[in-house]
Amino acid sequence: MRTGTYCLLLLIWLFTLPAHAFHAEVNMLHSPLPEQQRLQQVYFQVTPSQLGLDDILADPEKQHAFSLLAPSQQVLFAEHQVVWLFARLQNNSHLKRQVVLEYDFPMADKIEIYQRNRQTQDVRLLSRSGNDYPYTERALPYRSYAVSLNLAAHEQTDIFIRVQDAALVPSDLLLWRYNSFIAYSQKAAILDGLLQGVLLLLAFYNLVQFFRLKAKNYLYYSAFFVSFALVIAVLNGMAFAMLWPGHPEVNQAILYISVGTALLCLNLFIHHALQHLYTPLWRRLSHASSFAAMLLLFSPLYASGQLRLLLLFLALGWVLGSNIILAVRFTLAGQPQARAFVWACVFTLCSALLLTLSQAGYLNTGFDWLYLLQLLMLFSLALTSFGLQKIPRQSDANSLSISQLQQYHDIFHNAVEGMFTTTLDGKLLNANTALLNILGYNTLDELKQAVSGSGMARFYADPAERQMLVRQLELGNNKSFEIQGLRADHSRFWALMSARLARSVNDRDAFVHGSVIDITEQKLAHEQLAYLANHDSLTALYNRFYFEQQLQALCQQGGATAGCMLYIDIDQFKLINNNCSHSAGNALLKQLSEVFKRTLGHNGPLARLDSDEFGVLLTGKNANEAFALAYRLLDAVKEFRFIWQDSIYPISVSIGIAEISGNNIVADDVIKQADAACSIAKDKGRNRIQLFDSNDLETQRHQAEMQWVAQLRDAITQDRFVLYQQPIQALKQQSSGLHYEVLLRLHGEDNTLIGPGSFLSSAERFGLMPQIDLWVIRHYFRWLQQNPQHLQQLELCCINLSGSSLVDSGFKEQVQQLFTDYQIPYQRICFEITESVAIVNLQNTLSFIQFFRGQGCLFALDDFGSGFSSYSYLKHFPADFIKIDGHFVRDLLDDQYDKAIVKSIHEVAKAVGMRTIAEYVETEAVRDALQLLGVDYVQGYAIARPMPLLALSV
Repeated sequence: MRTGTYCLLLLIWLFTLPAHAFHAEVNMLHSPLPEQQRLQQVYFQVTPSQLGLDDILADPEKQHAFSLLAPSQQVLFAEHQVVWLFARLQNNSHLKRQVVLEYDFPMADKIEIYQRNRQTQDVRLLSRSGNDYPYTERALPYRSYAVSLNLAAHEQTDIFIRVQDAALVPSDLLLWRYNSFIAYSQKAAILDGLLQGVLLLLAFYNLVQFFRLKAKNYLYYSAFFVSFALVIAVLNGMAFAMLWPGHPEVNQAILYISVGTALLCLNLFIHHALQHLYTPLWRRLSHASSFAAMLLLFSPLYASGQLRLLLLFLALGWVLGSNIILAVRFTLAGQPQARAFVWACVFTLCSALLLTLSQAGYLNTGFDWLYLLQLLMLFSLALTSFGLQKIPRQSDANSLSISQLQQYHDIFHNAVEGMFTTTLDGKLLNANTALLNILGYNTLDELKQAVSGSGMARFYADPAERQMLVRQLELGNNKSFEIQGLRADHSRFWALMSARLARSVNDRDAFVHGSVIDITEQKLAHEQLAYLANHDSLTALYNRFYFEQQLQALCQQGGATAGCMLYIDIDQFKLINNNCSHSAGNALLKQLSEVFKRTLGHNGPLARLDSDEFGVLLTGKNANEAFALAYRLLDAVKEFRFIWQDSIYPISVSIGIAEISGNNIVADDVIKQADAACSIAKDKGRNRIQLFDSNDLETQRHQAEMQWVAQLRDAITQDRFVLYQQPIQALKQQSSGLHYEVLLRLHGEDNTLIGPGSFLSSAERFGLMPQIDLWVIRHYFRWLQQNPQHLQQLELCCINLSGSSLVDSGFKEQVQQLFTDYQIPYQRICFEITESVAIVNLQNTLSFIQFFRGQGCLFALDDFGSGFSSYSYLKHFPADFIKIDGHFVRDLLDDQYDKAIVKSIHEVAKAVGMRTIAEYVETEAVRDALQLLGVDYVQGYAIARPMPLLALSV
């Protein structure tokens, strides 16, 4: 009986359970249905994220946990939880209705929308989407979230919306007629697109202004427009739908990055536009705003969703608040243009904030209100641009004044020259760092203390110069002049001073503005240059320039005998240079200079005229007195011993004397006469004294050679030499290639051709042969390069080299360079070396031959047979040809001795593998006789006369 009672009670409780279910107010859909209807009866509850709809429906307690939303609960807060929104709908019409339910919260992470039929209790998932899901999974392709509902006549249905977000969750639900919703979404898309377009157009305009005006504020403003356009695109869903629909993880991060960038660019824009008005406090405040924006910018890297939202509001509040304070400050300071600009920026920021909240769904606004917000936003941007243009014009004068003052300050204190300002009585008012360094002080106060008693005259070596400076300035003479000053330690220095007089506005006070440049080093350098201009750097004697000046002055005095000149040349100085080194030569010159100075005493001046040549000018001395002094010099040098590296070298000099009389009016003539006399002394055996005598035959010969030297030097520099060629004929075999010897001629002053016999001895005597040999090789190689067809036909060309060229230290390298420069084949060139030269300079000759034979050149011994020991050297000499001396060839038919010599030379040459060339072949009979003797080649008038090389040009 008791068991039956319990069962009956249990059945009664089960049947009465629906009566205790949650009772919700119904949102009625009347006919006709308005275009848009905000649901008034919406319930909510916050649950753990793991709780599902089945759990709620199965638990009456959970159902009773739903609470009706109050007006103050339009935005809900749920950290690590989910928000459930619940609304009950009833179609109060006799017709079937298709409506759209819109939940305008584009920033939601996850949204699930369920529909439960009240009659059947069936639950259906209408949509699962959000920023954690791809855009393509949305029920309708809409910027936010919307689902289509089909309600039968008088149907009552429940809608459950599960919202999961780490921040704030709006709770506004809208019900649309389907067609009205489609029209609204299209209109909203157009409006969003127009807003984006205007923002990007403004960004482009400011970017163009940046490139045109080079003003950074336009660049920052352009970046702000781009960033804000991206913020709006993320909030209204356009960015998600069009840019990254398949990457939901990007959407949330981009929002905070773009907002942070927009705030940073706007703050930099304001800071740059008003930086000339900022105080240090406001500058630090601006830097703090930039830091807050950067925290938000990088928040996706370190912050949770709720912390990011907190940083978003903090950054917005900080930037907005600091700019409001700045606007109030400029308003109170009475700076209208800056005030208008900052208030415009504040208005822009407020409009942007309202528009952002509206687009994000946190601010309930109708479509018209949203449209008005966008217009206000664009208006504020235009107002900001207007204020930006006004600010530079308002602050131009102040900025220019401040800039100029700063510029003058920087110039004054950073100038290289010392700068100062004083009163007329010498009181120091100001000085820059450079002047402190020049005078030897550390601070301006130290300098002022030092001049407090005596004034700036303290720093003049002659205090009277200070008074003279003031008098000159009062007379209007603003000139630069040199002074000698005193430093703090009383050391002297040279300075270049420039000063001017300036008066005050009331013309009562006068000041001296000046600059000082320390020219002590320049002064010393000038004195050193003046010394070097007249002295030889090695021996410290006078140089040739000074000596010629003094000599010319003495020549112009005239008189029967104005004096004499001694020309001193060290005998065989080159041997010291070549055998010991140039260092030894320099040491010898220094030591002999001291010997000369001690011997001459007060006679002089003594000068070094050339490398090893000295001159002494004896004013008022006749020839006898000059001879006496010259003998003293010979004796002093004879007693002198030059010691170098434990070796003793005897030294001697040759001295030439030239009298300076009324006939000698040019210093150069006197030097030439003394030089000629010195050369004659050398020719007579060195260690001698020679007086110049114009009637002496030896002197006349020497002068003639000197004239040749001048003409040859002129011919080298002006290319007055002419190249000739004389063919060489083969006797034993016919050769298709050209064989000839290059010869040299000189164009005389009367345009006549001069043979080498007239000038080569003088050139050899005065050391010009290396230059002449190089001239021949260079011009011949150049001609070959310009005539490539001739070069192809050429088999062998003989070029003569002198003995002085072979001993020249740089000759070999110069010839090698000419081969390289003109690309001449080595095997086409045969160098001729005279037998006597080869024997005397055997070591140098062998070195030259071995080098160029290794490259492919050929060599010939010229004038063979004239030497006394020809045969003994022949077997050791690496030559390819022997040119038999023409003295043996010319009388070959009449003199059996000459014939035997020629035959002997040919046989010896053949034995050592050399070929022979006979010179001076002047008749056919001689040519035939040489052919019978077996000579290989012949050269002479019987073969061909010398002709200009240009005649061979193709």
